Amino acid sequence: MKIPVEWLKEYIDLDKTPAEIAKSFTTIGLMLDKPIIKYSKGNFSTEVLDLEHRMDRADWLSILGCSRDLAAFEKTTFKMPEIYSGDIKKPSKEQIVDIKVECPDLVNRFNTRTFKKIKVGRSPDWLKNRLESYGISSINNIVDITNYVMVETGQPMHAQDLSKFQKREILIRKAIKGEKITTLLGETIELTEEYFVLTQNGMPIVLGGIVGGKDTAVDEHTAEIVLDAGNYNQVNIRKSSRRAKIQNETVLRYDKFLHPKLTEIAIERATKLILELAGGEVYENVDWYPKETPERIMNLRFARIKTLSGMDIPLKEVESILSALGYVTAGSSKESMSVTVPYFRTDVEVEDDIVADVLRIHDYNNIPTVHLDIAPPKDITPEIYLVEEQLRDICKNLGFHEHITDPLVEPDPKNDKQIKLENAISQEKSALRTEMYTSLAKVAESYTKNKIKTSYLFELGKTYEKQGSGNDFADYNESRVLQVLIGGDELTAKEKAKTTKRVLASIMRDFGITPYAIDVTGDMNIVMHENVVLGEIKYDSFFLYTEALKNAKGIPNRIQSEYKQTKTEDISVVMPKTTPVGPVFWKIKEIDEKIGSITCIPEELDTIIGEKNKNVLFKINYSGDNFAETREKIIVLINSLGMSVRELSSIANDL
Repeated sequence: MKIPVEWLKEYIDLDKTPAEIAKSFTTIGLMLDKPIIKYSKGNFSTEVLDLEHRMDRADWLSILGCSRDLAAFEKTTFKMPEIYSGDIKKPSKEQIVDIKVECPDLVNRFNTRTFKKIKVGRSPDWLKNRLESYGISSINNIVDITNYVMVETGQPMHAQDLSKFQKREILIRKAIKGEKITTLLGETIELTEEYFVLTQNGMPIVLGGIVGGKDTAVDEHTAEIVLDAGNYNQVNIRKSSRRAKIQNETVLRYDKFLHPKLTEIAIERATKLILELAGGEVYENVDWYPKETPERIMNLRFARIKTLSGMDIPLKEVESILSALGYVTAGSSKESMSVTVPYFRTDVEVEDDIVADVLRIHDYNNIPTVHLDIAPPKDITPEIYLVEEQLRDICKNLGFHEHITDPLVEPDPKNDKQIKLENAISQEKSALRTEMYTSLAKVAESYTKNKIKTSYLFELGKTYEKQGSGNDFADYNESRVLQVLIGGDELTAKEKAKTTKRVLASIMRDFGITPYAIDVTGDMNIVMHENVVLGEIKYDSFFLYTEALKNAKGIPNRIQSEYKQTKTEDISVVMPKTTPVGPVFWKIKEIDEKIGSITCIPEELDTIIGEKNKNVLFKINYSGDNFAETREKIIVLINSLGMSVRELSSIANDL
């Protein structure tokens, strides 16, 4: 979110430098994303703060929303801009622009107002300068006002030329597949049923919540307009904008959950600016708002503030902070207080959101740091992680390679247990996986394409299932799973089945799970232990529930050998032909007991090293827990080998 400092100071009295303001914004959660920009044009100049918007705060996509939080933090006055409070004329029946909505699931509110006898022209310098310092080009006074109010309040708006309407009516409906709209930028978009559009006489004039059309755009000849501010289905606009590949200031704000009441504020603010800058007359028009959104009253416990912060904040300060942020106290007691959540804070859903607001403005840096009065626990790693690490070691020891695949998969209409995502990145990744075999099978295919005849693969991850209707949180299940797969076409099905059973048996022995059985039920081969389902096995794969393994884990009935991984380091040594290789070999061997085999490979002569020299490659294999320590010793050796080779060469020449 860009904040021109000159614009910001219209709403807040603050005698601070831009750098100090940026520091305060960082403290309350809006970090400076780029260096402070210096914007100047003619006699106008201002610094622009480009703030990183990390939280799901719709109000932080407006100058007012950012100003309000900064004013609360700096304990200074926050001033709302002036809105229109004068008389609004009532139109005759013929003058009303009728609003009809055929897709009420996509439109929450559509607020309109009409203006007559306006004069479209160049915007005043102060309006142009503020918009351009933010990054929006000036078009004309009417379009600039809609953009100005959008940046100021966070509510997108649109103005259309009524003289270009064939009928005084706006119909909002879903688009018809194949129909097209030409945007204000001249781009033609072919529509599908997933979009919704504002239409005039059957033709699309606005792509709902995304971009306006060229056919009814305001120009220098416009004298009568209809102004609208809508509140739409956030999910639809998010999907539609990505489908149309349009990301603009309007989409940026509709991506968040805007409150329907914001349309009122935006309409009244725009009305005042239009009458001041374009003149004319204002008339009432339809405010389509079938279901009013009620106020939200939430309870805040003072004990909860102390639980999360470890400190007592005085009640008066809590009330002062919340009041500055727009909350209204509805009642209080010694233990708690009830507050009405401000309409623009659509992100506040639980009590802890309010606590976070109090602590942000109180300043997290004021929370005292204290030493622990008890010793920290030793075993803080959850047992399930230790179990999964043990499974990982077992599989690696058996020669299997670990892969991590994407839990997002293509939806399967036939799978009732699959969980579908509302805001998916793409259609191909719009569901959560119910099993991991398919994902690993694709990895195995890539091994085969790369001429690896047999692939031994495993993955430790999660699968997700929906039970019943999915209306309750308890209907959703998340399982931790080990999936093992033997891919490739080198082994026969019988050989794969034998190997799969051996791997399963090895895991069971290492976990001390004996006896276990494979229960054949229909097409499934269930792995059981004491009437508990541990997983399922096929001829080329099996999966095990790691939580079930943890609960069934016993004492291994065999001695487990310690497995040590090995690494290889290559050293290429150029030495005189008369220098013996043996002493160099033993010098390398002596540097660390973890060094195993050393292979000496004489390389072919190179004219660069000279006819009297030879090049010998030493391949050093070493193992152990601390590879870095051994490798450090090898590096030290490499640096000293030059001296050693010269010494050996001198001895050889003396002989």
